[in-house]
Amino acid sequence: MTAPANVLYRQPVLLTREQHAGQRVAPVRDWRVARGLNAVPVTAIEFTEAAREFPIAFVPAGQDAQGRVQVSPVILLGLREGENLFVGPEGAWTATYLPAFLRRYPFAYTANGDGQLNLVVDAAWPGFGGEAGDEVLDAAGEPTPVLEAVLQLLDNFERETVRTRVLCDRLVALNLLRGGEIQGALPDGQPLNAGGFYLIDEARLATLPDESVIELHRLGLLGLLHAHRVSMGHVQTLARRLGVQ
Repeated sequence: MTAPANVLYRQPVLLTREQHAGQRVAPVRDWRVARGLNAVPVTAIEFTEAAREFPIAFVPAGQDAQGRVQVSPVILLGLREGENLFVGPEGAWTATYLPAFLRRYPFAYTANGDGQLNLVVDAAWPGFGGEAGDEVLDAAGEPTPVLEAVLQLLDNFERETVRTRVLCDRLVALNLLRGGEIQGALPDGQPLNAGGFYLIDEARLATLPDESVIELHRLGLLGLLHAHRVSMGHVQTLARRLGVQ
């Protein structure tokens, strides 16, 4: 899976008082900017709502100090690379739920060499810096209520991302993941194979010791695992959108 941020943010620049005082941002209505994303990150707090419409899977996200694979959860938006099945021809978002990863656009945090987070904006997005929308920084370069709301969203997203990473580490430590694959055929008969992600291993989950099950419950993971399992039924939703037989 191509890194979503690299597809979505085409020209990220630091938001500064010197360069961006008085500039405006318009609400994103045209999501064709995200039509190349077949998956986006999702945080644990979003699982229940996202599971009503999208498959939720886990993808590799590096290795820990012991050399074990790290994983991150993602919402699957398509079955083929570079294809988002939830963006309409005119750019409308055709699902009810819009993931937080997209809601924060065109803004994001990026870490510098010291790990400090800096606010960036996608200067390539036409809704930033034009005449439409509300000011992000006022004429004196001070944050407006619009920017304060953006910062709150970004702070919440970063906090939930850290929490989700900790929870995913427990899934790996308990050996509860297995490789997943989606197979089908296109209307023209061409085969379709989507892989490179992980699913919960039902057999391993069923044989967990009682103390591990209690731990998962207290961590809030059992509810997330249930949401993930239910969500995978929406693979058929993607198949219908694509016309897979």
